Amino acid sequence: MTGEPLAMVLLLVPRLARAVSWWPLGAAIALAVLAQVSVLAAEPLDWAVLSGLWLAAGVLGAGAGFALPDPMASTVITPVSRWVRQWLRAGLALVPAVLVWALIYVGVREAVRPEIVWPEGFVILQAAVCGLLPMAGAAVGARYRDTTTGAVVGPAVQGMLLVGSLFFSERASPWVMPGPEGWAVAQQVWPIALVLVLITFLLASRETKSPAGA
Repeated sequence: MTGEPLAMVLLLVPRLARAVSWWPLGAAIALAVLAQVSVLAAEPLDWAVLSGLWLAAGVLGAGAGFALPDPMASTVITPVSRWVRQWLRAGLALVPAVLVWALIYVGVREAVRPEIVWPEGFVILQAAVCGLLPMAGAAVGARYRDTTTGAVVGPAVQGMLLVGSLFFSERASPWVMPGPEGWAVAQQVWPIALVLVLITFLLASRETKSPAGA
């Protein structure tokens, strides 16, 4: 019996791969690479380099989020649960997005060493939140609207939170790197945000009560 679900998933993956809208992720990859132009400067600035990495994670997550709307969710009853299709769609887009960001990260890190260094774990945590936030928003939008417009919720929420975070003073800004004394209070928001984003994605990806709605 355990082989039957696995076989169904293996049959479903290529079909979902053909159904997923890939052009947003392709555009996001191009933008993520272009965001690293600061590395080409004779003396790159640390804030510009890190901003490029954050932007790359954000646009890749936003592009991956467009894979989540599922036209079958509200039109037909399928033999595969919605949450299975949703997680497969997320995985199909998220895996290449993560690989691209990892390659960008390694390339940028090696290009600016030893002049610029940063706490790697903290920056990766920030990138995870920047990338998963629009996906969680897109999952919420896709739950109630199974078209491309549902996925737009992701980058919309991402943009509003980004703009809001820029109004904090430097002392209270979550974007400042931890100092020798450790993480400041404002920087503690990142692990909390990661947990909230993951919970949101889990709730938005659960099974619906009927094919017609949540």
